[in-house]
Amino acid sequence: MHILVPEDPVFMTRFLDVEEPLLHSLYYLHRGHMPRDQAKTVARAYEAWGDIQAAMPKFLSWHTPTAFELAVPRRESEGHRLHSPDGRQLISLYAVDVGVESVSGLAACLTLLEEAEKDLGGALAGALEEIREPRERDLVDNFRRVLQALRIPAPPALLASLRDAAPAGPVQEVTLDCGQHAEYTAFGDRFCRAVSSGDLFMYTMHRSLYP
Repeated sequence: MHILVPEDPVFMTRFLDVEEPLLHSLYYLHRGHMPRDQAKTVARAYEAWGDIQAAMPKFLSWHTPTAFELAVPRRESEGHRLHSPDGRQLISLYAVDVGVESVSGLAACLTLLEEAEKDLGGALAGALEEIREPRERDLVDNFRRVLQALRIPAPPALLASLRDAAPAGPVQEVTLDCGQHAEYTAFGDRFCRAVSSGDLFMYTMHRSLYP
């Protein structure tokens, strides 16, 4: 299946937070204390996250604003530039081919973690509480938002316009027609709602990236 991954620092920060501290800590520090079925679910999710990241263009793997800025030359040389019908530059989107089993592996783990949060006396709930400290981040909610974003269906006309775009193909300049741009705008709105809804300031700032 193809998913669309934007050159979006808000999303990429959340995506990388799924691995570290959440899945990395569960896999390496807590898996040995879990029942076997839970340990297998965590292991599958950790592997699935790695498969999805490996399918993304390497220059998208930044975690801080500084790293995002340092990656600009590589993105410009290896990626593509996306334009609206009137010539405005847009946030580039990358069509990433991932296995259905990778997404389902993350979904199974999210369900497990949501259930663990309700079971305050369980080992997995204790692990989540330990990982959450000291910054008190809602790691399961972050996981939920990332998965929602990854599950947004790629609009067909927009996806077709990106199939030959760099780095997967030779095209470095892509200009959307009106129909494709309408799909881009609708996709951007759904994407921002998945990632940033619930915080009006964050959502407004995030949504402004997708004209």
